[in-house]
Amino acid sequence: MSEYQYYEFAAIDGPISDEGLRYATGCSSRANVSRVRWQNTYTFGDFHGSVDTLLKHYDAHFFIANWGTVRLGLAFPKGAIDPEVVAPYLRGGERDEETLTVKEIGNRCIIWFERNEEGGWGWTEGEGSIDQLIGVREELMRGDYRALFLGWLADFDPDEWRDPEDGAVIMPPIPAGLDHLSPALAALTEHFPVDCDALAVAAGLSKASTPDRIPIAAVLERLSASEMRAMLARVAEGGGPGVMTELNRLSHPRVQIPVGQAMRCTDFAAKTIETREVRQRKEAKAAAAKRQREAELRKQHLASIMQRADTLWSELDPLMDQKIASAYDQAAAQLQELRDAYTQAGDSGAFQQKLTAFRLRYSNRPAMLRRIEKL
Repeated sequence: MSEYQYYEFAAIDGPISDEGLRYATGCSSRANVSRVRWQNTYTFGDFHGSVDTLLKHYDAHFFIANWGTVRLGLAFPKGAIDPEVVAPYLRGGERDEETLTVKEIGNRCIIWFERNEEGGWGWTEGEGSIDQLIGVREELMRGDYRALFLGWLADFDPDEWRDPEDGAVIMPPIPAGLDHLSPALAALTEHFPVDCDALAVAAGLSKASTPDRIPIAAVLERLSASEMRAMLARVAEGGGPGVMTELNRLSHPRVQIPVGQAMRCTDFAAKTIETREVRQRKEAKAAAAKRQREAELRKQHLASIMQRADTLWSELDPLMDQKIASAYDQAAAQLQELRDAYTQAGDSGAFQQKLTAFRLRYSNRPAMLRRIEKL
C-alpha cells in the first residue's frame, strides 16, 4: 500500500503577511499556497518546512497519514485562551499518549489534538477536514471549552480507574452543552473518538445547551464609534474573516465553567461502566428480540415454500434449459430453500429423493452440480 500524508494550514483571522507567504511558499514547490491556505499531499517524500513556524502565520493545521496519525493544531494569540482554564484538561486519561496538549510559540498559543492508531487505517483522505474542524477554534475563542473536555475524554478509559487508590484524582470541570454537540465538535470526535458511554454520562451531568447567540445587530450597537472604525479598517485591509470571528465571539454568551465542581475520576468511571452495562443489556435484549422476529418470519416463509413445493420443483427444468450461469444460480438458491422447507417439515428424506433424481437428470451439467454438491 502506498504512503499517504496530507498537510493543510488555514488562516482564519485574516490573510497571512508577506513574510509568512514567503516562508509558506518556500516549504514546498508542489503545494497549493495562498495567503489563506497551504495544502499538499505526499505519496512519497516528506514535508520539509516547520509546522511550528507556519502556525505563527496560519491559524489552524490539520495532518493525517495512513499509518494511523491524525493531528489538529489550533493557534491563538496569547491571552485569547485562559491558561488556568485549560490546565485541568491537560492531565490526560492515563494512556501512553495524551490527545490534548498545549504549546507556546512566540506570541502564539497552540492547542494540539493528536491520535495515533496502531496499525493505521488503510486508505484515507484529509481534504475538507479542516473546514469541518475550524469551528472548534471559534468556539474556544468565545469561551466554549467543550472541545477541551472532549480532548481529555478521548484519553479516558473507565476500566483504568477501578483502583480505590486513585480516589483522590479529580476530573476536570464538565462544561455545559455536552447534550448537543456542534457540527465542529461532532467532527472532532470522529477524528479523536471518545468513549460513547463516558460522553453520555458527562452529557447527563452537564448543564443544558448553551444559550442562543445574540444577534449581530445587537452586538454592533454596543460597539463605540472608534471600535467600529477600527473594524472597518481591518476589513478594508483584508482582515474580514478575523473581524467576523471576533463578532461571532461577541455574539455568543460566554460558557460558564462550573465553579467548585469536584467529581472524582473513579466515580465518573463507575458511572460510565454502569451506563455501559445497561446499554449492553439493552442491546443484547434488542438483538435477541430481532433474532426471534427473524426466526419467526423465516419459519413462516419456509412454511409457504412447503405449500408451493410442487410448483417450485417444476420451475427448475425451465431454468436448467437456459444453460446460463444466472439461471443455475437461481436454481441452486431455489433448491436450498426447498431443502430448508422440507427439513422444517420433518421430511428431509423426501427432499433427498427428489434431489437425487434431479442430479441424475442433469448429470451432464457439472457447473450446476458443483453449485449443489453440499445440499
